[in-house]
Amino acid sequence: MVMKTIKLLSTVLAVAIVAVATAVEKPKMSVTPMSADKAVVTIMNENASLFELSIHAEDGELVYYKQTTKPLTSYQKIYDFKNLENGNYTMNLRVNDTRLIKDIEVASNGIFVGESKLRIDPFFAFADGILKMSYLNFDEEKLSLNIYDENGLVYQSDLGKEFNVASGYDLSALRAGKYEVILSSYNNEFTFSLEK
Repeated sequence: MVMKTIKLLSTVLAVAIVAVATAVEKPKMSVTPMSADKAVVTIMNENASLFELSIHAEDGELVYYKQTTKPLTSYQKIYDFKNLENGNYTMNLRVNDTRLIKDIEVASNGIFVGESKLRIDPFFAFADGILKMSYLNFDEEKLSLNIYDENGLVYQSDLGKEFNVASGYDLSALRAGKYEVILSSYNNEFTFSLEK
C-alpha cells in the first residue's frame, strides 16, 4: 500500500506552531541543595494543573514517583537523597503535554543540579482521512513514524533529525479499523490512537 505524504504550507505551519506555543503550559521547577544529601524542589505553574514528578537513575530505573491528586499552581517539598547511590539521575516534571527535565548528580560531597530542559509532546490530529503531526525535536534525534493495525506494521517513515517536524499523511486508502501511530527516537516514544 502506498501512502501519499502531504506537504503542509509554511504559513499554515507557522500559525500552528504559534498556536501550540501559546497553549503550552510553562511550568517552572527549581532544585536547591540544602545540604550534602537534601534539596528543596519547588514547582510553579500559571494555571492549576495535575502534574507528575519522577526521578530515574542513569540506567532508567524509576527511583521516585509522585502524581498530584488535585490541580495545583505550586508545590514545594524537601527531598532526602541520602539513600540514593552516588551517580547521575534525571528529574522529570510533566504538566499536561509539557515536560521539564533536570539532570542531578548525587555525590558524597553534595548534590549538583543541571539546567532545565523544556520538552513538548508532539501534536497529532486525525480528520477526514488525514493524519497531521507536528513535533519540536529539541534534541535533534533521528525520528521515525510507524503506523500499526491489529495485524502489525502498515506504514513506516524516517523523519530525519530536523528541529521542526511537521507532516501530513493521507490515510484514506486504509481500510476501516483502529490504528496506533508511534513517533519514536532513541530516547522517546509517543503514541496516538485513531479509528477510521
